Amino acid sequence: MLKEGLEKQEILKILEKKLEKDFSYNSGSILGSMCTEPLDFGVEVYMKYISKNLGDPGLFLGTTALEEELVSEIGELFNGKNIIGSITTGGSEANLIAMRIAKILKKNVTKPEVVVSRSAHISFDKAADLLGIKLRKANLKDNFELDLAHFKSLINSNTCGVVGVAGTTSLGLIDPIEEIGRFVEDKDIFFHVDAAFGGFVLPFLKKLNYKIPQWDFSVKAVDSITADPHKMGLGVIPSGGFFLRDSSILQKTGFEIPYLAGGNFKHLHIVGTRPGGTVVSFWAIMKYLGINGFKRIVKKCMDNTVYLADQINEIKGIRLTTNPIINVVGITTENGESVCKIDDELRKRNYMLGKFEEFNLIRVVIMPHVQKTHLQTFVEDLSKIVKKLKI
Repeated sequence: MLKEGLEKQEILKILEKKLEKDFSYNSGSILGSMCTEPLDFGVEVYMKYISKNLGDPGLFLGTTALEEELVSEIGELFNGKNIIGSITTGGSEANLIAMRIAKILKKNVTKPEVVVSRSAHISFDKAADLLGIKLRKANLKDNFELDLAHFKSLINSNTCGVVGVAGTTSLGLIDPIEEIGRFVEDKDIFFHVDAAFGGFVLPFLKKLNYKIPQWDFSVKAVDSITADPHKMGLGVIPSGGFFLRDSSILQKTGFEIPYLAGGNFKHLHIVGTRPGGTVVSFWAIMKYLGINGFKRIVKKCMDNTVYLADQINEIKGIRLTTNPIINVVGITTENGESVCKIDDELRKRNYMLGKFEEFNLIRVVIMPHVQKTHLQTFVEDLSKIVKKLKI
């Protein structure tokens, strides 16, 4: 650490130099991220209220009330009534909260298990490790959809929770939430839906007249939902969300902190200090964009998704892994050859995609920062790579 501090301008120059290696969303290189550039207005609001701390809500009563209003509004977007919850650090924390609740609600189970799909996010593996839960993973069918029969077969007397995914990380697919719900409805099993990505896509796709299966609180058995504002919500990073149907669960499973300056309260969070600026910011974004604003954003992403899918179909040697359901495009080889060489060549050209070796696919996520011109250049380069590799 320096004995004397540097001038602001000197520090800014040093930072600019040190951060040159970072990729930017507007460069056209970041094609595999499920995060994006936050909305400018959201950043403006966040910076103004950056010191708000919801880890001590008694000191920030207005911010706390805003969070309750925001959660209620998102809950209604997900077809729920009187939904409680909070804005978290991200989907991983929200999924961890859900797994913890599932375990606590069945304290009599000494060897707790949670059933998920093989395509479930890695955060469930992390949560299982931390909580001492056995994760049982259901197989996928050849089209990468959940094998529901195998999923059901994994449920037993040790099952404290099941998870359905609405917008899988690899391909954006939707698990059969209704069917899972009907199966567990009378079994006293906590049912969580991970819609970290799909949460701020699917409601607006439905309003755009896409045929979307029921995945949210409209399914009676769904107990909680994860949805991340910092993905398709254009919220500042990090902004996750956990939404819970039954408010009594907070009293049954919540933590208490008696020594806070603002007073004692119950909460479900894994973290202590919790930024309130992200809450105020996303409240402002929701008010600023409205339903029609989100619809326009989602429509543009889907238009670009259709464009890319059509272009992939024209390149010999590769094919779509599945037809896109939402704004996620999976690409694999026609002959089953590994996609790793393609991914390596793309990275040499500074394209950052998601690679899933287990499923032998590379994935493009058509986020709001991805422009059609980016995709046109990408398709040209991808076509040259496939020809070069003689796939």
